[in-house]
Amino acid sequence: MSNYQEVYQEKKKKQLSLWKEMVVNLFGEESNVTIKGRDEIVKYLNKVGSSKALNHTFIPSGGGLDLTGAAYSNESGKVELKFGSTSLIVNPESFSLHKIGDNPEWWYFRLDTQPFEPSGVYDEDPEDNQEVDPFKSASNRQVEWQMSFYGEEVLEIEPGEYMERSYWDLNHLGYDEYGVEIPLPQYARIVTRKFNGGAFVIFPKFSAYNHNPSTYDARHNKMDDYGFKQYISKIVEELNKEMSK
Repeated sequence: MSNYQEVYQEKKKKQLSLWKEMVVNLFGEESNVTIKGRDEIVKYLNKVGSSKALNHTFIPSGGGLDLTGAAYSNESGKVELKFGSTSLIVNPESFSLHKIGDNPEWWYFRLDTQPFEPSGVYDEDPEDNQEVDPFKSASNRQVEWQMSFYGEEVLEIEPGEYMERSYWDLNHLGYDEYGVEIPLPQYARIVTRKFNGGAFVIFPKFSAYNHNPSTYDARHNKMDDYGFKQYISKIVEELNKEMSK
């Protein structure tokens, strides 16, 4: 084993131990827990995001980011997920824990979210209402499906007040009646409103699930909570069979 592999395995061992400790501290010996209230969801997301146990969060539209916390959104009833400097606004439905097997590498959290209204700052794309083209390749259909959960990236100029993201790129809000640039407000920032809904899953950063590139296809979002739990349970079952040989 190379020095790099030794260091990596040592980090993984430590991180999985921290993940197990964090989960047990939050939920004791419970194997499956589902939380519905927004206050509780924000509380637990913050605990996961601020933990020394590093996470990787898989997004409904594909790919993933490391959760660092959560907060109440400026929009009523919504929650803002924090990924460092990136903020995603979601409409939370439930937050759940699933401890699959004895290895914390396969213990994960799931956040299910509901659709909500788009901001209205962008015109509706006519293609969004077109029928599915049966002649498109599977890869194209996969990309289109993933993008259907992307949401909208907007410029928030005041709490809950949005404009097109392009104004951020211009670094001003257009011109006043005298042709003078209107500066961006001090509060201005970019947020992504995940108004399409969808599911997020949170795994240990050093988990095998995170280190498998194919899982970035948002497969978790094609399954409901129970279906994805069965999917992971089957993987763990097969791994245990291999180890027992």
